[in-house]
Amino acid sequence: MGEWELEGLASVSRPVLVGRLLELDAAGGVTSAHVRAGARLAGVHPRTVWRWVEAARSEGRVERRRRSRFELSEQAWEVLAQAGGNVSVLYRHLEECGDGVAVVSLASVYRAVQRELAAGRVLPERAAVSRARTERETRQALADLAVAGVGTGAPSASAAAGPAGLTPA
Repeated sequence: MGEWELEGLASVSRPVLVGRLLELDAAGGVTSAHVRAGARLAGVHPRTVWRWVEAARSEGRVERRRRSRFELSEQAWEVLAQAGGNVSVLYRHLEECGDGVAVVSLASVYRAVQRELAAGRVLPERAAVSRARTERETRQALADLAVAGVGTGAPSASAAAGPAGLTPA
């Protein structure tokens, strides 16, 4: 069978090709001719097909290995919303949280944001995020001041005593 005869044949997927080559290997061996013909059908180099067969033999997988990719957490999405959608601010925040170790690149963060937006996720309105942040900061400030009885009109015992260290003359 000449190479010109393979031109009219349909292409074949990786799992089908690797599965058939493994069957041939079990029946008596895979030859270079088998691999070259399969590579032409798959549209890849014969070395690639040999790597696929080796991965199937050693790891038992015929599909591509899934790469891990950066995903945005809910906290990161909130930071992005507070920054008004500014991905660079989110990236700087991630760098600060990473103790100086750059976990991902800026381009990876941009791609993750684009995937989320393409999937239909929307950024909350800046006004709503700003209000929520102000309320959270106010609650924290009140807790830091240890103001008891907020909303009841009664001052706390420490507030009624006055500032410490000042005595009337």
